[in-house]
Order: sequence, then structure tokens, then C-alpha cells
Amino acid sequence: MGGLVESAPDAIVIVASDGRMVLVNAQVERLFGYRRDELVGQPIELLVPERLRDQHRAHPDGYFVDRVLRSTDVGLELHGRRRDGTEFPVEISLSTLETEDGVLAMSAIRDITDRKQADALFGALLEAAPDAIVTSESGGRIVLVNAQTEQLFGYKREELLGQTVDMLLPERFRAVHDSHRLGYLNDPRARPTGAGLTLFGLRRDGSEFPAEISLSPLETPTGLLVMSAIRDITDRKLAEQTLLLNEQLERRVAERTAELEAANRELEAFSYSVSHDLRAPLRAINGFAQILLEDYAAELDPEPRRYLDLIVSNATHMGQLVDDLLSFARLSRQPIQKQPVDPDDLVRAAIGAHEAECAGRRIEITVGDLPPCQADPRVLRLAFDNLISNALKFTRGRDPAVIEIGWQQLDDIGGAYYVRDNGVGFDMRYAGKL
Repeated sequence: MGGLVESAPDAIVIVASDGRMVLVNAQVERLFGYRRDELVGQPIELLVPERLRDQHRAHPDGYFVDRVLRSTDVGLELHGRRRDGTEFPVEISLSTLETEDGVLAMSAIRDITDRKQADALFGALLEAAPDAIVTSESGGRIVLVNAQTEQLFGYKREELLGQTVDMLLPERFRAVHDSHRLGYLNDPRARPTGAGLTLFGLRRDGSEFPAEISLSPLETPTGLLVMSAIRDITDRKLAEQTLLLNEQLERRVAERTAELEAANRELEAFSYSVSHDLRAPLRAINGFAQILLEDYAAELDPEPRRYLDLIVSNATHMGQLVDDLLSFARLSRQPIQKQPVDPDDLVRAAIGAHEAECAGRRIEITVGDLPPCQADPRVLRLAFDNLISNALKFTRGRDPAVIEIGWQQLDDIGGAYYVRDNGVGFDMRYAGKL
């Protein structure tokens, strides 16, 4: 084990359950400026800035109780303190080690100063860009990407940083890409790459897409960086092929292409808004609520804990609804995935998800016999959820609100599920427009 610890690229600190360091590697000495014998036996807080030590002491006990592999203080700014008193931003991952002397915690500590500086320099600009932006150093190693890159290629940001840009290209193009990259470094200026060629990107799942790439040089204190703006031009290529194959029907093709492009733009805007603008805050809400539950549960009264449980439950439910909405948007391109479904489970899950809307109201909800069926559970769940949500919304003026969920026979071979309520209703003359 000693050899692995010494060869690790990160600073490795192994801590006993009392918070004292029992083993460090050479990277720790280099990173923090202490000799090994000055650290072993000392509390881990020695490596933490004084202002953060009280906060840090609250974590080891909770970590040993959890005994799970996780990154510490997700979403918080972490800092280390060197022997000379200087501080630096760090990224820390924790894991447990079972030994004869008990459970030890192993911390892998990485100095992320360079990453923070890069984020501060390019972050706002890159995140606002409509294209996928990949910034690399002269050797082709990726140093910065934006959210559009994650969305386009299917990788997480941390999976790309430090890797070469070749991983985003189909293998058959990598050799010629190296020659293009070297040629660009000899004449670094803003221009499209591979002019006259059909370029392709490679997603994590192995699928390829045609791409348009523009290059721009960035002079930094650490050397020349190359910023690549990558755009998926799948729709454009499809439109070009359609036009070539249907020259004799140019007018009809142009009209259909325009309609398709407009529909695609609307669908892309919808999918991006849901997946990007909603998922990020949902993950933050869910993550911070779970941190509060995990790290401060003992300090919270039952009622605040119940509220946090509700936040986690509803954020999770909202995430499922987002997935369902995206699936719904793709229904025109995907077949319905029918399977045996128990509607009773879907209905009761939907009712539970709207518990907060029922607070302080007198509501009578009855669920009748709901026979099983063959259906796509995503679509059926979304339908029940929306119908129950509408029933709760439009019965706010009723005391009590009465909501009935059931099934009725329509003919000899089938029937229908229904959601009825005593709300305001609507004029049946306009039912066909609903």
C-alpha cells in the first residue's frame, strides 16, 4: 500500500478516527511544506486554515459514521494551509480503509489553484457561449470546457480536463488532426479549422455528429491556449442532403425543411431549457438539503427535518417530471414503450408528491378500483400527475375539496380512468379546445 500512496499524483493523508494523521506521502510534504515527521501524529486541522477549523472538526465524526466514499463539502469552497501560512484552494476526496486497528479515513488532496484561475479568467465568457467551447494548451491537453461541451459530447467536465482533445474525435481523424493542430500553432489566428472538409465529433456513447469548428488563440501568462468553438451541424447536413435528393421538388422541400428546422429549434430550446435551466437548480436544492440532513440531522428538530425530507422528495419528484417532459418531447421520434402497469401505484405516488399543496386544506380524495393495463408508465404517470395537480388547483375555493379517481367501463372491451373534482369546471361548449 505504501508504494501506491507514494506514487499517487495527489497528496494523500490517512487519518485515524481521532482526527490525527497516521500516514502522509511525499506529495503532502511538497504541497504543504511540512516534513513527514512534523505531520504524523498531529491533528488534520493543522492543514486547515484557522478560520475553518471549527467547521472542519464537525465533519470527521459524521464521515466515520457514514463510512462512504464521497467528496467532502460538496458545493463549498475548500482551502488548505501551508506551513508558511499561505492558503490555496483544494479538492478533497475521502474513502475509508478497514484495518486491524480500526477504520481509517484516506484523504486525496489536490491543489486546484490553476483551475480556479482559469475559471475566473474564462468562465463567464465560456458559459454564456451558444457553442461548445473546448480550450486546450499547445500540446492538445484540455484545460477548460463549458456546459455546452458537456451537453454536446455527454462527458462530465472533470472527465475532460487533463485529457487530449483527440478523445472528442473519431479515431480515423486523429492523425490528420495532429497535423492540423501543429499547422495552427505555426500560424495562430482566428479561423475555421479543416476548411472544405467534413468534420465530425465523437460523443461518449460512441455516436458521431458532423461539426463546424472555429479556432481562436489565447495568450496567457502560462503560454498559448487554443479555444475551439464546436457546433453540431447535424440539422444543416440533413437539410443539405434532403435538398440534393429532391431537386425536382425544391419548393416543397424548402417548405418542409423550414418547418422541420422551426420545429427542431423549438424542441431544442425546450429541451435545453428543461435539462439545463431546471436540472442545475434542482440538483443544488436536492444536494444541499441532503447535506443538511446528513451533517446536521442531530441538531434539527423533527419539524425542520420533515421539511427537509419534503424538499428532497419534491426535488426528486420534479427531476422525474423533467425526465418525463423530455421523454414526452421525444415521443414523436420514439415509439410508446408499453408494459404492464399498476395505475394504483402511479396515482398514490402522484398524490404523495402533492402533499405540500394539500397542507392547511380540507380535501377528500378517494381512489377507486384501478385495473392494471398495458401502457407507457412515463406517459401515464405524467397524465395522472397533471390531472391531480389541476384538481387540487381548481378546487381551492371548495371546502371540502372533493377529488375522485377511478375507472369506468365504456364498452364491452375497454374503459377509461378518470379524475373528477368539485372545482370550478369549464364550459362544455369549449371542451374540444382543451
